[in-house]
Amino acid sequence: MHQLDIVITTYNRSQKMNELVSSILHIKNSCIGGIVVVDSSDQEDPILTKSDAVVYLRSSHKNQPFQRYLGVNKCTSAYVLFLDDDMEILDQDCFEHICKAFRDHDVAGFALKFEDKHVNTGLATVPKSTLFKRLNMLKRFKNWFTGYPTIKDGKFGLCGNRGKQPVNGGYTEYVSGGAFAAKREALFNNFNFQLFDLFEEKIGMGEDAIIGYGLHKEGGVVYLPECLFLHNDQRDSTYTTDLRAYAERVLYSRYYLSLEKSRLDGRSLTFVKIHYHWYAFWRLSGLILNRLISPSKSRKQLLAGSWSGWKKSLRFKFSRKLERTNYWYMEGERNCQQMK
Repeated sequence: MHQLDIVITTYNRSQKMNELVSSILHIKNSCIGGIVVVDSSDQEDPILTKSDAVVYLRSSHKNQPFQRYLGVNKCTSAYVLFLDDDMEILDQDCFEHICKAFRDHDVAGFALKFEDKHVNTGLATVPKSTLFKRLNMLKRFKNWFTGYPTIKDGKFGLCGNRGKQPVNGGYTEYVSGGAFAAKREALFNNFNFQLFDLFEEKIGMGEDAIIGYGLHKEGGVVYLPECLFLHNDQRDSTYTTDLRAYAERVLYSRYYLSLEKSRLDGRSLTFVKIHYHWYAFWRLSGLILNRLISPSKSRKQLLAGSWSGWKKSLRFKFSRKLERTNYWYMEGERNCQQMK
């Protein structure tokens, strides 16, 4: 009996995506059900449109969390594995490991370990800050005071701040987007579809963390320490090719992540709003100081983007009532009806 469906979201990476699909099909494992590819590329894939081994779905929105939502709508197995299009399989028994983990643990999802060769070519041009280089003993205090404290392993804090995954495995409160698995019935429950709006406006970020936190609330998430996949980044991330836009996304999205965490926790929004603006003040102050101490084009772009992101956050109207659910539900229905 099939237990695991695989959802791959892709955007203009036809070759890597087809290599990943081919490697999955090459593994003969009875627990694998369907492979769903949700494609928002500029052109449809000529190979997968003719394939009977894959459910190929075109997304009308270049919007990764919405693409994942579409993929789940086409799944029928009990469990869903999400993979980025630039992931590679390191362990040929990876799917059996994941299915066994679900059988052994009554949880909503699993954060999966993968080797990361990610290279942010844009961020690599930013000189490292020297402001606190000689004040390591004060670093923890500085982080706490500026609203971005050191978080315990497996914990998910405000402003998207999170601790390291537990080295030896165990319970965690978030997942990493490159590869994670979940019970299908636990996905998108009590979910704020306003996240899709942020990605539609190209201002969203950190969707994997907040989806993982939702799974944590639905029944718990466990981190599996065995390395199953390789993230072979193509150095063409839409996040970091434009430093100004990247910085804008970071600061703006951290506000949303704080507000959404507060909603899921059932807490007042007042404290998290104050906390975010305190954090933003110190982030901008640090960028200004570093720009003055050691000017560079990349630091200028980061400062300009962060300033823009903070200003936009002042106009953001957060919805606790999940008012956008019906719109995105209808968009999901329309996209699924147009599949091949």
